[in-house]
Amino acid sequence: MTRKNWLTLRCIQFTMWSPTHVLVTVHRARNLIAKGKNGTNDAFVTIGLGKSKFRTSVKYNSSDIVEWHEECELPIPKQGNTAQIVLTALHRSSVGIADEFLGMVSILLSDLDFYERPKNRWYKLENKPGKDNNKVRGELEVKVAFSVVALDDAAKKEKHKASLGQLSHMAHSVGEFVT
Repeated sequence: MTRKNWLTLRCIQFTMWSPTHVLVTVHRARNLIAKGKNGTNDAFVTIGLGKSKFRTSVKYNSSDIVEWHEECELPIPKQGNTAQIVLTALHRSSVGIADEFLGMVSILLSDLDFYERPKNRWYKLENKPGKDNNKVRGELEVKVAFSVVALDDAAKKEKHKASLGQLSHMAHSVGEFVT
C-alpha cells in the first residue's frame, strides 16, 4: 500500500466515525411554572435516552431562573438516530406525594448533526403527549454533543492483565519445554 493510499484510508476512517454516546448538559431553566410554596419550585430535570436515565440535583426554592450546569453521558440505543432524548422538568413534592410535572422536551437524534460543534440551545417545554394545554411552561437551556467511547478503563485494565497473564504462562511453558 502506498503512503498516499494509506493516508486516504486514514482520512476516511477518521471522518466516518459513528458516535456511541450522547453527552447532555442541562445548563439552566427559565420561566418555569411555579408549583411550590410562595411561587417557587424545588426543580430538577430527568434525562432519558432509550433505557438509560439520569437526574440532575434538586434546586430548592428556585425562582424564575434555575441553574444546574450538570452533564451526563448516555449510550446511544440500538435504534440509533431514530432514538430521542427526553428531558422532563419536575417539581420535587413532599415525602409521599408524587413529583409534579413542569414540562418536557423531546430531541430526536436524527435532528442533530454529530459533525457540528456542540452549542447551547434553548428548548421550549411542552405538555405531556396527548394533552392539549397551551400553558407556557418555560424553557431549558441544553447542550448535546456526541462522543465515541472505547472500552472503559476497567475493561482495558482487565484485558491488559489477561494479556500479561497469557504471556507469563507462555514464558513458563516455553521454559519448561526448553529445559
